Amino acid sequence: MEFGWGLTNILTPALYAGCMLAILLTLFYRIEIGIYVFVFFLPLQNILDYVIDFPLGKDINDLLILSMLIRWILDRNKNSSFFHRTPFDIPLMLLTAWTFISVWHGAQYIGAPISLLPIDPRIMAWKNYLIPFILFYIMVNNLKRPLQIKICVMVMLGSILILDRNFYNIIKYVDTSHYSESFQHLGTPSSLSGNFLAVFLASYSVFLITLFLYDKNVLRKIVYAGLGGLSYYCIMFLFSRSGYLAAFSSWAFIGLVKNRKILLVVILVTFFWQSVLPLSVRERIEMTKTEDGYDGTTLERLGMWQQAKMMIAENPIMGAGFDITRQLTITDGGLTQYTWQSFHNNYLQTTVEMGYIGLALVLSLFLLGAYCGWRLTKISGDAFEKGLGVGMIGCTIATLAGNFAGSYWHFFNIIGFYWVALALVVKSIQWIEPNEPKPTERVSKVQVDRFLLPYVQTTETER
Repeated sequence: MEFGWGLTNILTPALYAGCMLAILLTLFYRIEIGIYVFVFFLPLQNILDYVIDFPLGKDINDLLILSMLIRWILDRNKNSSFFHRTPFDIPLMLLTAWTFISVWHGAQYIGAPISLLPIDPRIMAWKNYLIPFILFYIMVNNLKRPLQIKICVMVMLGSILILDRNFYNIIKYVDTSHYSESFQHLGTPSSLSGNFLAVFLASYSVFLITLFLYDKNVLRKIVYAGLGGLSYYCIMFLFSRSGYLAAFSSWAFIGLVKNRKILLVVILVTFFWQSVLPLSVRERIEMTKTEDGYDGTTLERLGMWQQAKMMIAENPIMGAGFDITRQLTITDGGLTQYTWQSFHNNYLQTTVEMGYIGLALVLSLFLLGAYCGWRLTKISGDAFEKGLGVGMIGCTIATLAGNFAGSYWHFFNIIGFYWVALALVVKSIQWIEPNEPKPTERVSKVQVDRFLLPYVQTTETER
């Protein structure tokens, strides 16, 4: 409860009471209450840590998910359809089954007893891995109005603002004129810090850019620009090369498909980065490879990747087992005595754990996510929805780029926003597509009138 007012002892019980009230209101009143609260706290799990000593305090996330699932079932008679099909149904079903099989396979790999008890660490990890997928289906099947989509976006932006503020309040007191290794250990009052925070911000701040470009409202554009500027300022001084790559790749995409001025900026930075970037940022980038070779952190990664490649060669199809990485002794090839809990490359780590089949299933979800973003931009005439669609593609590109030198997409508090945004995109598509006549159909004037009238009425009342 970092406010500097000495109110932690007061705010902690209030936070606990508020969470429990949200659970009850979700269960007995409206499901969207639980959605908004859960989405807000997704990247702010450290705040929920304050209430773990209260009764059921450590189970807030599970209770919110459970209350939303129960409310969804109770509302089945109110919904026109209890379950809306999506392009992700089969891939997610296959990935869920494959990861479950992989949990058992991993137990055999490390010689541990096979257990389905919820207290088993591997089962808990598997449950957390599925949380974003469950939230996706809850949102797709229970959001009923375009206004709810916009509220979800505002909730996400509120969480990003808190993360930005927390880091800015630390970095503003630090001398960043030159790079220092100590910057990698800057503590933040957030559950996300360092590379994790940089990749998170780079993945989701892209929506601020696309919404800014498409929106015509001056006040909203100011909000998007202000928060986006703060986010990218934080990314710059987080000194994360994964964050830089994620931000750069998403900006290049936006410049290519939407605004050539942004593309020009990307090109200028590419060729003149040694002149335009702050000295400390240049030092961080330049130290990656010098005349003496790669820097220490890069060499450490290369050592970890070599171990990953050898493990993949042993189990290329099945992998060693879901979440097995935390059970391994990962070294950097003898450069240090430190043992790691990650291979610092999610493509390699996913293949180590779930084989090439698991990697293919995961990547298929990201490709489908980008496709859905593209689809929304093509069929929607609404500026907000177009910004959301282009942002979804940019978010996918940033996520894929940011995981080349780190392992982030399996953490639900980092990848959670991806599936929230994807649910908003898929829901928007579902509202539009049933009203579209097929391109091959010959449509009479009467049919056109019947088609347009409901959409015009919806536009006036809700959109």
